[in-house]
Amino acid sequence: MRPEALYAARMKRLREGLAKRGLKGAVVVPGPNMRYLTSGTSLMLERPFVLLIPLSGEPQLVAPALESGPYRSLPVAIGVHAWTDSEGPGGAISQAVRSAGVEGTWGVEGRAPFQYVNRLAKVARLKLADAEPVLQGMRESKDEVEVRLLKKSGETLSKAFRRFPELIKEGTTELELSRAMTDAIYAEGAERVDDMLVQAGRTAADPHHLPSGRKVQRGESIVVDVGSTYGGYYADITRTFCIGRSLDVEKVYSKVLEAQEAAVAESRAGAKVGDVDAAARGVLEGAGLGRYFFHRTGHGLGLEIHEAPYIVEGGGERLGPGMCFTIEPGAYIRGKLGVRIEDDLLIEGRTGVGITDVPKEYGWWS
Repeated sequence: MRPEALYAARMKRLREGLAKRGLKGAVVVPGPNMRYLTSGTSLMLERPFVLLIPLSGEPQLVAPALESGPYRSLPVAIGVHAWTDSEGPGGAISQAVRSAGVEGTWGVEGRAPFQYVNRLAKVARLKLADAEPVLQGMRESKDEVEVRLLKKSGETLSKAFRRFPELIKEGTTELELSRAMTDAIYAEGAERVDDMLVQAGRTAADPHHLPSGRKVQRGESIVVDVGSTYGGYYADITRTFCIGRSLDVEKVYSKVLEAQEAAVAESRAGAKVGDVDAAARGVLEGAGLGRYFFHRTGHGLGLEIHEAPYIVEGGGERLGPGMCFTIEPGAYIRGKLGVRIEDDLLIEGRTGVGITDVPKEYGWWS
C-alpha cells in the first residue's frame, strides 16, 4: 500500500471513531498517535506543539519553527502554522483554530500536556473530552505494514537474547550486564532500546527494579527484561537465568513456565483477555504461588511498549485479528528471588502466533 493511501485510511478510521462518539475533532501531540496518523516524529518539549484534526478538511498543525520542516512533506496533507520563540505560539494557535473550525466538543489524547491544552482552550470555544478510547481502539488491530514491522522487531530482539547467556558471568554487575546486553541488541539491528532491566537475586523480586552495582552470584535468579524497536515498533522479551544450580529457582521457574504456556494456549481470536489472564493465574495459584504474582499477564505492543489490549484479570475485552501483546506471568518472593518469562504474540486469523523466538526450557542457557 502506498504511504498516501495508508495514512488516508488511518485518518478516515479516526474520523469515523470520533463521529460515533459525537466529537468534532481530535487534538494530538508528538508521540505515537501523531506518528501513526501522519508518519511525523518529534520530541515533545515545553513549546506548544499540537495537531488539530477536524471531522473534515485538512488537519492543522501548530509547531515550533525549528521542528516544523519535516511536516511540510508528509504523506498526508496538513496545514502548518509555525511559530518562533520571538513570536510565541499565540498567533499560530489562533490561525490553526480558525482553519480547523474548532468548536464544540473535541477529543484530546491522554498524553497532551496541560500547558498545550490550556493555551488552546484560551483561544478556541470548545469542550474537551477523552480521545483515548478512539485512538487506542484504532491502533489495537495492526495493519499489514505494522505486522511486518512487529515481526521484524520480534526477530531482532530474539536474536540478541540468544546471545545473552555468553554475557552472564558470576561477579558481573547488573549495570555491566545491562550495558553489554544493550550493545548486543543494537548490534542485531534494533533502532532503540528502552528499559533494560537486569535484576539478580533479591532485586529480581521487584519487577521494575533498575539495574544496580550489585554483582550477579551463583545459584540466584537473574531476570532480564527489555523492549526494543524496529521501524518504531516494539518487541518486549523477558527471560530468567541462573548461574549454576538452584532447586528453589528451578521449582518456581517450572511453574511460571507452565503458567506462561497455559496463557499462550488460551490466546486466540474471540478469547476474553480475562480468560487469558486466568489461565496463567490459575496455574500459579494451584502451585501456591498466586500471592507472588501481582501484575497483569500482558499488555499490547505497537508504537508504544504498553498499549491496548491489556491482558488483565477479569478483563472483558476480546482478542481479535491483528492484535499484538505480551504474555508474561511471574512470581516474586520478596528478599529471595523472582522469575518472569515473556513472549510476544500476534493474532493472525483465529490463532495466536509467537513473534519472538527464544528458548525457555529451564537451563537452556547452560
